[in-house]
Amino acid sequence: MRFIQLQFLFVLTCVLALNPVRLQAWQSDNGNGTFTNPLFYDEFSDPDIIRVGDDFYLAGTTMHTMPGLPVLHSKDLVNWEFLGYALDKLDLGPEFRLEHGGSVYGQGIWAPSFRYHAGTFYIFSNVNGRKTQLFTATNPAGPWQHTELKHSFHDLSVLFDDDGKTYVVWGYQDIHLAQLTADLKGIVPGTEHVLFAKNAGMGEGSHFYKINGKYFITSAWWDGRMRLVCARADKPEGPYEVNPAISVDESFGLAYGYRLRNERAGPPFVVNPPDTTDGGRLDLHQGGLVQTTTGEWWGFSMMDNNSLGRTTSLSPITWTNGWPYFGLPGNLTRTPRTWVKPNTGHR
Repeated sequence: MRFIQLQFLFVLTCVLALNPVRLQAWQSDNGNGTFTNPLFYDEFSDPDIIRVGDDFYLAGTTMHTMPGLPVLHSKDLVNWEFLGYALDKLDLGPEFRLEHGGSVYGQGIWAPSFRYHAGTFYIFSNVNGRKTQLFTATNPAGPWQHTELKHSFHDLSVLFDDDGKTYVVWGYQDIHLAQLTADLKGIVPGTEHVLFAKNAGMGEGSHFYKINGKYFITSAWWDGRMRLVCARADKPEGPYEVNPAISVDESFGLAYGYRLRNERAGPPFVVNPPDTTDGGRLDLHQGGLVQTTTGEWWGFSMMDNNSLGRTTSLSPITWTNGWPYFGLPGNLTRTPRTWVKPNTGHR
């Protein structure tokens, strides 16, 4: 038997030597003017995309893994190159160095708000147990300067308005708004407002924009299914009208895989089998909007992709009745798995 096994291994080695297996990395760009979601076959959660001139920049969550807050660059929204990290290491105390029994595994830095204003790039982000962190740079490849704000803004998004004021929205369900001080470290006294009632249908992971004179806030929300909600108003402080779903029901056919039952309870672990029913739990949700120089609007959002992590996808935006729906006419709220690449002037 041992001899037969060795013969088999010898033959297999010869076959592989004559016919090498070519392992290919995931490419969203299909090379024929189309692309296929997700953009990366890898974890890239809480994405935020900005455009500066005809360049696009992307940042996302890294939690406890370091370096943190990757910054990517693209000319076409599909092909991305890595520029660097905004954060070399997360060293904010002994627990971040795993000293004295402290641990930040599974925690760390998350939900960045990526912005550009008056020649400076800004990344606002949260750290578990700390106040909101701010990173600034004149070059998106770095170096980045780091400071801590005076407040903790859960899942914040920042808007540099054209009247010179800077606003921040943050929170879960009710969502707060305030004007930031000139140094961006604090809140202008008397400017904090609660924008929504708890039952208004807004969630978390906000993205804040001013588009054609109106203010838009997108947020991720679980209401029987994961969804991307949108609110709009004529003024930053509202009142806001809420659209309960500009993106919903799109998981690209993915169903729940094997999951730990109550994983935080520790061993012994119990594994739940896959659930093939379409419960909407993996649907695309947290994300926002970006416009190309040619006038096209595109949406970006993430979905839970089982053991792969949270993956980022790109969707054409169809404006209908003043709302930015993900998807195409006749199939609104549904992101195409494969579609024509954005017209950015760069193919």
